[in-house]
Amino acid sequence: MVVAKTTEGDIGVLPGHAPVLAVLVAGEVRISAEAGESVVAALDGGFLSVEHDRVTVVSDSASLRTGSSAT
Repeated sequence: MVVAKTTEGDIGVLPGHAPVLAVLVAGEVRISAEAGESVVAALDGGFLSVEHDRVTVVSDSASLRTGSSAT
């Protein structure tokens, strides 16, 4: 699952999500893998694209945290 802040509000993406392109605002993108691992990326804004069960995030800068400290 991927959760991100867009200009329209929060978006949650699960497998099988419809294609979408969204403008991201400054904040966090949270990624939760099926195996339980989590990743949090603090972004200064950018874009999020969903297509064919793949999420692509584009931002000028990001700071990543992984593992249990990401929750």
